[in-house]
Amino acid sequence: MKLIRFPGFWGLIAVGLLGLGAAGCGAAATNTATPAPADTVIPAAATAAPEDRVGRGDVLQSLTALVFLPGYEAAADSMARWAGSVEGLCAAPGPAGLAAARADWAAARQGWLRTEAYRFGPAMERRSASLVDWWPVDTAKIDGLLEGGDGVSGDGITGELVREYLPSTQRGLGAGEYLLFGPGSDVLASGSGDGGRRCDYLRAAAGVAAAETAGIWADWQGVGGAPGYAGFYDGTAASSLLDREAEAIAVRSLVFQVRAIANMRLGAALGVDGAADVSAIPAGYADNGKADLLSQWEGIAAVYRGGAGGLGLSDRVRTLSADTDGRMLAAIESVIAAIEGLEGSLMAEFAGGPAAARAVYDNVKVLQRILNTEIVSLLGVSVGFADTDGDS
Repeated sequence: MKLIRFPGFWGLIAVGLLGLGAAGCGAAATNTATPAPADTVIPAAATAAPEDRVGRGDVLQSLTALVFLPGYEAAADSMARWAGSVEGLCAAPGPAGLAAARADWAAARQGWLRTEAYRFGPAMERRSASLVDWWPVDTAKIDGLLEGGDGVSGDGITGELVREYLPSTQRGLGAGEYLLFGPGSDVLASGSGDGGRRCDYLRAAAGVAAAETAGIWADWQGVGGAPGYAGFYDGTAASSLLDREAEAIAVRSLVFQVRAIANMRLGAALGVDGAADVSAIPAGYADNGKADLLSQWEGIAAVYRGGAGGLGLSDRVRTLSADTDGRMLAAIESVIAAIEGLEGSLMAEFAGGPAAARAVYDNVKVLQRILNTEIVSLLGVSVGFADTDGDS
C-alpha cells in the first residue's frame, strides 16, 4: 500500500475544526427533504470483492489532479482578477469600473468558497481564512479606518497594515464587500469624497487576499523544483503515513463542512435548536448568500463525485455499498436543487421562514446522516461524536 507523508498540519486541522463548536440535535419539524428519484438510487447494496474495489491511492491521485489543484488554481486566478479590477477602478473611477470590481469580487468569493470542502494542508497551516475571507466583518472599525482613525500611521492604509496589523474582521473579501457594496461605495463611481482612502483600503485588502491565495496554490503545486503539497496526495513525495489517513482527512473535511452549514448556519438561522438567528448565515451588502451556498456545495459535490472524467469518494463508496452511494449522489442533487429553488435574497428567505428555506435545511440533514453514519463507517474513518452531532 502506498505511503504518504504529510507536513505538520495535523494539530492545526484539529484546532481549526474545533472552532466549529458543538451543536445539539435540532427539534423535529415537518420534513421537507426531497425524496431521492427512483431512477437515481441503486437499490441493491453491493459488497465487491477486494480485487474489484477502487483503491484509495487511485482516488486520491485523481482528486488531487482534477479537483484540489484546479480548485486552488482557479481561486488564485479569480482573486488576482479581482485585485486587478480594483486597480483599474482606482486608476479611473467610474460606474463601469465599479461594476467590474463588484463582479470580480463575486467571482473571487465563489472561487474561494469552492475550495472550502478541501480546506486542509497549506490553507490550514497558513491560517489563510483570516487573510482571505472572514465573517463577521467589523464595519464600524472599517469606517474608522476610512475616516483616518484607529491609529493608522502616516503611510495610510497599506498592504503591510492590512496583513500585519489589522484583525481578520477588517480584511479580505469581507472588507472588500463592505467597501465595494456598502454605504458610501458610490464614491468609487465618481472619484470624489473619500474615494482615495477607500481605494487604498480596497487595493490593500484585495492585494493581500490575492497574494495569500497565490501562496496556497504555490504550496500545493511546488515552486523552483521543490515538491508541492500535492505530492503528499499523489504519491510522489516521501512517506510516513498510510494513504488511509489521507482519505480520512478528505472525508473528515466533508463531515466538518456539512456540519457547519447544517447546524451552525442553516439550523441556527431557522431556529431549529432555539431562537432563530439569521445572522448565522454569512451575508453582507452584496447579498450574495445564495451564490455562496451553491459554491460551497459545488466543492462538496466535486470531492464526492470526482473531477470530470476522474474518480471521487463516490467510487470508493460504490464498491462497498452501491445503495449508500446512490442515495448520497441523490442527496447532493436534492440539496443543490433546493438551493436553486430559493427566490431572491437568502437572508430574506430564512428570515421569513418559508417552506423553501426549510427544504434546504432538511435536504442537507438527509445528506449529513448518510455521510456521517454510513459513509464514514464504510470507509473506516474515525470521527468524534461531537463532530457528527445532530445526525439523528
